[in-house]
Amino acid sequence: MKFPFYIAFRYLFSPKKHSAINIISLICAIGIGIGALALICVLSVYNGFQDLISGTFSQFDPDLRISKVEGKTFDSQNEQLLKVKSLPCIEQAAFVLEENAVVKCGDRQTWLTIKGVSDNYKQLINFGTLLKDGRFLLSNGDTPFGILGLTLAVKLNASLYVPNPLEVYAPKHDASIDISNPSSAFNQENIILSGIYSVEQEEIDGRYLIVSLQEAQHLFGYNANECTGLELKLRAGEETEKAKQAIAELLGNDFKVEDKREQHQDFYRMLKVEKWISFLILTFILLIAVFNVTGSLSMLIIEKKNDINTLRNLGADNTTISRIFLLEGWLVTATGAIIGVLIGVLLCLAQQQWGLLRLGSEEESGMFLTDAYPVVVQATDILAVLATVLIAGLLVAWLPTRHLAQGK
Repeated sequence: MKFPFYIAFRYLFSPKKHSAINIISLICAIGIGIGALALICVLSVYNGFQDLISGTFSQFDPDLRISKVEGKTFDSQNEQLLKVKSLPCIEQAAFVLEENAVVKCGDRQTWLTIKGVSDNYKQLINFGTLLKDGRFLLSNGDTPFGILGLTLAVKLNASLYVPNPLEVYAPKHDASIDISNPSSAFNQENIILSGIYSVEQEEIDGRYLIVSLQEAQHLFGYNANECTGLELKLRAGEETEKAKQAIAELLGNDFKVEDKREQHQDFYRMLKVEKWISFLILTFILLIAVFNVTGSLSMLIIEKKNDINTLRNLGADNTTISRIFLLEGWLVTATGAIIGVLIGVLLCLAQQQWGLLRLGSEEESGMFLTDAYPVVVQATDILAVLATVLIAGLLVAWLPTRHLAQGK
């Protein structure tokens, strides 16, 4: 293999007069490099947005969440769950109850999710950074209070400074609707708004009204021990995967344990599908540039007929001659791919450092989650791009050289 590689390398990189074939090979390499560069940049931007959105979700999500595999609610006094709360890796544990309800404020109304939380929920989720207005207050004596997402507050025109309580209409979980009196299937309660939170994500800000666990149980007609989830905060330094595995073994098959990513599994699956669809589309474009190698390699074979005859006279067999031109085509592809990937990685690193491409003008600074396009370069993306291009280049180079191996 050393001899074919040496000859192929000399054909590609040795000093020589410029010819149409050399120019075509150069254009092929440039096209492949641009395609590889685009792939690296696009995949890195997807990674950057995924990490950015994950960071905003993580402010609201617990480290681990326990819920039933079948059914919705469970008994908070379950012996296994009490053991989980006492594990040394757990810093805080809060029971929650989530159900959908209708909320009305003035002349506006909307569906949302009531999230009832236990008293120590404030220690589990750092609401100090999430509250945009008001304070974390869920009850004052017998008066129920609630914390509303910013998107919902805008939709309902709700404000801490307007004395309009939130009218909550919650369906009783064990009641059937009487057509003659539909309102009998609902509990109604007025809740005073005490705070407005925002994680700058529509999925969260436009979904929750947070109340006390006791208030949620009363609204939906559950007993004092019924909950839909147990949210956990791990101690600093604890590994999430190890803690998750230990808790899952303790709970058995009746409960499921989800980490931050699994709590938004549908979102991450959609983002991953979008990323790899973009990868496939750009790969098809890149393959057009790769297929140009076939033309340049065919012309090179014609140009080097005298060299081929000389090599045969020197004792080179057809397989060796075929390998020379196969490696020649593959080197054109590899050179373009490697240079393109390197430039793409350097551009991404420059974007990380200096934010060259911005989401808006300087006047619009602060209107987005980030002012510049976020990018994160992953080794798996680099390997995927290189493997795709190099394999495609090898197959494309084989097409015009297969006849040489047959002595034609």
